[in-house]
Amino acid sequence: MLSHRFYVILLMVIIMKQKIKSIVETQLNTSVKKVYSVGKGASGSVFCAKIRTEPYLIAVKTSEYYEAVCRENQMLAFLSDKVSFKVPKTYFVVQENGITFLGMEYIKGISGRNTKVLLVPNKKHLTDSIVNGFMSLQSNRNSKFGKFDNPAFDTWYDYYRDYFNKIYSFTKEKFLSGEIEEIVMRAVELIKFNFEKIFQDIKCEACLCHGDFWFPNMIIDFWKSELVSVVDPFDMLWAEPEYELFCLTMTYGKNLKLYEKYKSINKVSEFCDLKVELYALCNELNWYMMLGTIGHDYLKYRSERLMAQMKIHFK
Repeated sequence: MLSHRFYVILLMVIIMKQKIKSIVETQLNTSVKKVYSVGKGASGSVFCAKIRTEPYLIAVKTSEYYEAVCRENQMLAFLSDKVSFKVPKTYFVVQENGITFLGMEYIKGISGRNTKVLLVPNKKHLTDSIVNGFMSLQSNRNSKFGKFDNPAFDTWYDYYRDYFNKIYSFTKEKFLSGEIEEIVMRAVELIKFNFEKIFQDIKCEACLCHGDFWFPNMIIDFWKSELVSVVDPFDMLWAEPEYELFCLTMTYGKNLKLYEKYKSINKVSEFCDLKVELYALCNELNWYMMLGTIGHDYLKYRSERLMAQMKIHFK
């Protein structure tokens, strides 16, 4: 027998689809033939709406985080003409009853969450395509560091020191309340202790970072084995070139050796492998600070890897 919880969830999905239908019809002055779910992430869910007029399909993201969705809308517009991959055009942002709806261009392809990604005809070409897309993002340069729309710091050290201090305070608070494991606190303490050594000599131009350039946010052309699009930018920054490399080491990025491919093309710093673990851990703690929940096993995994790197560099 199906549980009561199942029926409640089913009813909520039906209500959400009806709400999306109503909003799309109002915002785009068209009729909707069908609405179906296409994916779910940490901060929202994505649906596809089939409509009777061009462009015939649109994606609608739903989220409880209004400000984050508004920022995403701004980031997509900013990014659209700066990269080699497609960035979805946005049509509307609407908030109703605490839920925010972002209407976007629907981009065809398979989600990077799909296991079919590992069955593409030419894995080497897919690796090259993704790394090239990543490097097209990095080819955008700036003399200042910081938020994509207001970079205000002269050095990466200055920006990241302020950012890390917030992460450190949050982590200590959660550790003292028993909500974060000791190994995570120890890893963050190691960052604090070695911060000057790691960051004081970073001297470079700032490059543009998507903020969440990992496989679940990618759309892939299966038969061409190519990157089509990267969606869901998060906290997009002008950052040092090695900041976002940790995204290449996650999920199917490990299988396709994206990080190794990048390093074979670009000269990296002495602390690059260490910073990959550092940035990954701090980024996850930032998600925890924003969303109020996180995968603790992943925090421990990145903490262990960071501590191993610290032993290599600071014996």
